[in-house]
Amino acid sequence: MNRNKLNIKALGILFPFLLFGAVIKESMPLKIEAHSGPESILLKWDLPKEEIITSIRIFRSSDMMSTYKIIDLDGIITDRYLDKDLISDELYFYRLEIETIDEKVLSSTYETPAFAKPKDAQNLEQNITELQQSYPVTVSAYVEITDIHELKSVLVHDYILNHILSDINQIHTLQMYLLMEEIHIESFLNILPIEAFKACQFLFAEKDPKSLQVFFDTAFNEFDLLLRQQILLTPIEWQNEKENLLTILENKFFKAVNIYKNDEIFLKSLPPIRVTNLVRDSIGVKIYLHQFEDLGSSVELFMKEESIPVFFEKDNSQMILIPDDWEYVKLLIAGNVVQTIPTVNEEGLLTIAMDNQYIFTDEITSVSTIRSIPKQDFQLNEIAYNDMGKKLQVEVAGSSDWSTQLGLFIDDSLLWEWNSIPGFAVSFVDSNWTLQASNDYSWLHLCWVNENESWEIIESRPLILDGSFHESKVPDLGSWKSLFFYSFGESNDITKAEKNNQIIPEIFALYQNYPNPFNSSTNITFDLLEEANVSLYVADARGRKLKVFLEEIFLEKGFYSFDWSGEYQSSGIYFITLQAQSGEYMPVVMSRKIIYLK
Repeated sequence: MNRNKLNIKALGILFPFLLFGAVIKESMPLKIEAHSGPESILLKWDLPKEEIITSIRIFRSSDMMSTYKIIDLDGIITDRYLDKDLISDELYFYRLEIETIDEKVLSSTYETPAFAKPKDAQNLEQNITELQQSYPVTVSAYVEITDIHELKSVLVHDYILNHILSDINQIHTLQMYLLMEEIHIESFLNILPIEAFKACQFLFAEKDPKSLQVFFDTAFNEFDLLLRQQILLTPIEWQNEKENLLTILENKFFKAVNIYKNDEIFLKSLPPIRVTNLVRDSIGVKIYLHQFEDLGSSVELFMKEESIPVFFEKDNSQMILIPDDWEYVKLLIAGNVVQTIPTVNEEGLLTIAMDNQYIFTDEITSVSTIRSIPKQDFQLNEIAYNDMGKKLQVEVAGSSDWSTQLGLFIDDSLLWEWNSIPGFAVSFVDSNWTLQASNDYSWLHLCWVNENESWEIIESRPLILDGSFHESKVPDLGSWKSLFFYSFGESNDITKAEKNNQIIPEIFALYQNYPNPFNSSTNITFDLLEEANVSLYVADARGRKLKVFLEEIFLEKGFYSFDWSGEYQSSGIYFITLQAQSGEYMPVVMSRKIIYLK
């Protein structure tokens, strides 16, 4: 037999005794990996399943043939360890032992220990300086970064800053939305102030995710040496985390682009100036306004014969203190009434969403401009008032897994209270009253009994009782619109005439306007299949009628055509609505969306 081979075999038999003494421990191979980093080596191993571990020991040697020294883990049970302050380019070997509660010792193989060489760290400072320009947030925080979630957060922060021309205070809100799969939003206007929203225009300007992919591919490559070891990730784990981040961001950005575009169209449909908040405190009543577009027209707040001029200079937001005895306030732009809002009698904050929904709280917090109020289990769904009989009719819709005590108030007077029935399906509850009060300007509040057994407002609605009105949320629990037919106690479905054509005949065909989109005027046409009383109008996204062509006019069957010019309107979405009633049947209503682009 070859003498050298004999020596090697003998050494293999004696090797465990040389390293760990004369006692042979029970051997069950454990896998241990060693990964190089700047003056460090990351060790990772698999913890045995179905074993209760009492201690973990790591042994290190700079020469496979010499004695191994134990590394103190301070009794921590973990699956990885970063061995630091090592000599660059020197080879290190590692062995692992795990002891269980029944005194069984599991170990990695003796013959083939894990090994690696630490990398030179001399150029790290230069790398940090070079990365500062492209990743200022990440570089400034890199010393404190201890896990992959922190790294992803600062990298997304840097990506956002690369696409937003001005810094915004709500950048952390954007980070959370983009990084967390479980966070979903319906509108950026609900989480960002108007100016911050506009600043994000270039962030969501394109659907092509190539720039996003390039940014994070490059970032993970450039921070590999600096941060991968620091947050205890192997190269494969590092790559997997990058792929996972890209998948989440691509999905979120595709959705965000569409949400942002929808928000932009919605903003263009609004009047140039709106009242967004009303506050009553110890000082008096304050009206908060926001200017979305500077038209150079006169703006004033008005009540009866009194008026207060409003001027916007550098700031697009304005706060006006109005007289304490004002019962309501009207916002006038160039002499036209844009909003009418009753004032409030008790201290608190009234938030007026841009989609014309209202919520009042008795706690005065920071004012904000939002697109819509948060969705609640129960909401106001339909309101009608008949001025002749002073009759008010209100519908509440919603559902909950448990019974909820609900109440309707006019200002601070309780009209009605009831307990909801638990269930998943949306239920509709309505009632009506003959009002005795002479005040034309009040508030309708939908309330519930909270955990403190006190009434808390869910949603509010202004009651301007100087004339008859009827408004419904379409679809149910959606946006407020004016409708010609009542649907109390059932769904506010404007297409129900089509769905029930076995009962209600098809009496017209409303065609899509042409051209659409249009930038000057468009043609509106419909076929009336039988004689009927017809109403035809164009309304904006808030349901305000801009042009009435027909209002309950009797027409013979035939083809009809009308032209509408959007010359004095803002770019955005509008609606053509046609209603026709024939004989004893319910009115049939249909709307089509039209788009005006200047």
